[in-house]
Amino acid sequence: MKRKIRLEEAKALAAAFLCRHKMPEQHAEMVADHLVYAHLAGHDYAGLSRLLPFSNMLRERGPGGTIKIVRETDKSAFIDGANVNGYVTSVLAMDKAIALAKTSGVGIVGVSNSWFSGLLRYYVERAAEVDLIGMHAANSTARVAPYGGIDRLLGTNPIAFAFPATGGPLVIDFACAMTMWGDVLHHEQVGKPLPEGRAVDQNGFPTVDPAAALAGAILAWGGPRGSSVAVIVQALGILGGSDPIVGEAGKWGYLFIAFDPGLLMPVDEFKCNIGIMRETIEASRPTPGGAAVRVPGSSTQRKVTEGRARGVIEVEAQILKAITAASKG
Repeated sequence: MKRKIRLEEAKALAAAFLCRHKMPEQHAEMVADHLVYAHLAGHDYAGLSRLLPFSNMLRERGPGGTIKIVRETDKSAFIDGANVNGYVTSVLAMDKAIALAKTSGVGIVGVSNSWFSGLLRYYVERAAEVDLIGMHAANSTARVAPYGGIDRLLGTNPIAFAFPATGGPLVIDFACAMTMWGDVLHHEQVGKPLPEGRAVDQNGFPTVDPAAALAGAILAWGGPRGSSVAVIVQALGILGGSDPIVGEAGKWGYLFIAFDPGLLMPVDEFKCNIGIMRETIEASRPTPGGAAVRVPGSSTQRKVTEGRARGVIEVEAQILKAITAASKG
């Protein structure tokens, strides 16, 4: 059963919960905004339900220290995240890449010593909204088995791209796993089995039990091709400062790139062409009896726009109850 809650109330509840668990107020506000955005985007598992595992991670890791740029050029920067949560460091890193791209045409930023960064589209959209192309890759704690294996060696390893376009940015964001770790946690929290074909238990046998999946491994998305993309993201994360294979206490790595399409063609022409491409794809014929063709990310953008207009999100009642209780101590 779900309950409706106004956006402002949801943000305040999330921020209060995080502050209760020793996160600085400014950081808590940034994370709360992201969690509500995830609900608007239709990804409940990445929304307020993440507060519960957040509390455990904050107890283990603490709130972090002072974020610092340790290396910088006119086109690049490397950031020590100081063990601060990735929802915070990722906003700062994407904004740094944007600032570099606005002055030099290209901005490349790596972030190490950070953790748990949410929906990647939330960050790359920031670049497209100022007429830059944005890219972000993030590896994470090893919870995914490579194709043909059962050992946890890869993160869920999402990658995202955003392109400025007439009619609004084109944003494509996808993970390289059959399901997200947060989604498995969400299924466990609400007592629902996983869809088949998403995970294996510790012995490599298929499972729909979230607890068994958490002890075992999530499967790579897309067979050998998806597993190959996961390895690419793993390598980009290493460039961002991660360990080769990220254990429970290891370093994650984030890579952010922003660049000016005007380096290769007039920006307005590029935006127009991306808009034409999107319109052409969505005007194409669907499969017999199928729904209209949509470009990746368009459904998410529609949900965000409509959700903001409604001014409310829906949250599982038992999750809301647990968060409220924890916020009050």
